Amino acid sequence: MAFISFHYSLFLLIITIFSSSKLANAANTIQNFHYFCDFNNRGNYTDNSIYHTNLKTLLSTLTSNTQINYGFYNSSNGENTNKAYAIGLCRGDVKQNECLNCLKASSNNLTQLCPNRKEAIGWYEDEKCMLRYSDRSIFRFLEIGPAYYANNMNNATDLSVFNEALRNLLDNLTRRASSGDSRLKYAADSTLGPNYQTIYGLVQCTPDLSESDCNSCLVQSIARIPIDCCKDKIGGRVVRPSCNMRFETNFPFYDPTATPPPPPPPEPGTCYYAH
Repeated sequence: MAFISFHYSLFLLIITIFSSSKLANAANTIQNFHYFCDFNNRGNYTDNSIYHTNLKTLLSTLTSNTQINYGFYNSSNGENTNKAYAIGLCRGDVKQNECLNCLKASSNNLTQLCPNRKEAIGWYEDEKCMLRYSDRSIFRFLEIGPAYYANNMNNATDLSVFNEALRNLLDNLTRRASSGDSRLKYAADSTLGPNYQTIYGLVQCTPDLSESDCNSCLVQSIARIPIDCCKDKIGGRVVRPSCNMRFETNFPFYDPTATPPPPPPPEPGTCYYAH
């Protein structure tokens, strides 16, 4: 098992990362962190400006919010042209403390790797968390780019059986995740592939999306598998701002025993989306 883990870690270091953004750029990568800076040409901010102050306050507040235990954080700070918006999303099986630590590390990375950029987004290699911020509203919008693709280098066998099992698994997960509520749109499960191999799959959307937008984002991601993501491979992923999809064979990359905590009932007057 240790050899398999080592082999997979080595593969992660040398896989090629592709972008599906309208800019057609490869994702920047450092220490298993993939990121894009200013991908919508939002421009720069100056140090100690009002926007800079609003962004720093927003990221500090978002990455230390212990009131939320379902892994989705969205908020804004400031007014008018100096308003900053941010979204943090953790994988559905990640515990709160691990989630916040991941978001804090992402915040530090993005502000250092994208200095003075008004808009940035980043993910860790295992999609444990995503963090994005901008000077424009990013809530409840379906956004499929910028994105990155990656695949396991090993080819699947008995392709017709493998591909059918994979497609059925991902379609089922898409339906389950899309029907989630405004705090969690996540599904993970496994299925039996050819030669008694286990195929693990995971899909997730930012839960501010509508059911139809979540479904659309995941359907578009799954459609990339035979095109430019991971055709006939035993593992692959498509990672976008609004959703992510991943599958692996004989490698449980998520905690199959973890059950996301049920979201608490909303308090009177609670609004989960910043405007």
